[in-house]
Amino acid sequence: MKTLHCSALLLACISVSVQAAEWNAVVSVSPKAGEFATIRQALAAAPDSGTPWRILVKEGRWNERLVIEKPVTLVGESKTQTQIEANTPAGALDDSGQKLGTGRTSTVEIRASNVTIENLTIRNSFDFPANAALPDGDAKKLKDTQAVALMVSENVDKARFRHVRLEGYQDTFYSKSGSRSYFTDCDVSGHVDFIFGPGIAVFDRCEIIARNRSDIAPPYGYITAPATQADEKFGLFIINSKLSKEAGVPAKSFALGRPWHPTTQFSDGRYADPNAIGLAAFINCDIDDHIYGWDKMSGKDKAGEKIWFYPEDSRFYESANRGPGAGQGGEKYQLSAADAAQYSLATIFADWDKGLLE
Repeated sequence: MKTLHCSALLLACISVSVQAAEWNAVVSVSPKAGEFATIRQALAAAPDSGTPWRILVKEGRWNERLVIEKPVTLVGESKTQTQIEANTPAGALDDSGQKLGTGRTSTVEIRASNVTIENLTIRNSFDFPANAALPDGDAKKLKDTQAVALMVSENVDKARFRHVRLEGYQDTFYSKSGSRSYFTDCDVSGHVDFIFGPGIAVFDRCEIIARNRSDIAPPYGYITAPATQADEKFGLFIINSKLSKEAGVPAKSFALGRPWHPTTQFSDGRYADPNAIGLAAFINCDIDDHIYGWDKMSGKDKAGEKIWFYPEDSRFYESANRGPGAGQGGEKYQLSAADAAQYSLATIFADWDKGLLE
């Protein structure tokens, strides 16, 4: 496969050669003999184990919801023109009339370890701005607007993403408990909690894009919402990356993150998980002026009353960042170089093969 890499912090591009011998399966909008008409069909044909099947997805817009349960390598012909999308907000109803909820909204869900995705766009196409513009009281207006583009499920390991674009608004990427994923030269867009969850995820040489909105006054959103368990050493990391914004996003309108304590069922009731001491770190990043620091987040106590969780009680860190949005939270969130070194790739992914980190 021939590749052409552009600037790491700009929109990366890859040119993919389409030689049948390089692929176990090819997906096309106009399939020839031996090709598949849908990505779902190609995934179903893959073996359950062994060396990951290599699937090429040609340019096109694929309106499919995918659950990947086998070790595969899924490669798009074009990062911008190979698009996988679904319109699935949390407030939509399933066939039984129940709301989907955040955990059932993903366009692509990874349930198998050893999955690699490269050179394509994954989008949740729920139109958040159009929904927000509907008048209050309109029966079509959804209250639950979370809409996940990509979810890496519980205990999934070695999830690898290169030159992938994730597009959404609220809750674009969901990293679930026990999972580890690594992103390089990717783009992630959203506004509310759009990189979130209790899992481990590293975004390296990526662009994290804050989206504009007109339905509320600032703050417009939060880049991360970690729910890392207190005994877990690693969480959500943005390293060597660029935090940018869409046109019209004002200064000091986004937080680097806020602490998510998910409502959880315990033996003595259902309430915000006190053991979720979120970890999010931004290291060696260029940060535009839309960032104002960190913020708080609410939850419910055992009595069902609202309580607040504060950034200073979480594991929120910055180190060696640059730009007008760097260091806005103050010195208490700054890591020394020595402390930041504990979050190296070699430490987080100590048992991964070297090739996965390249």
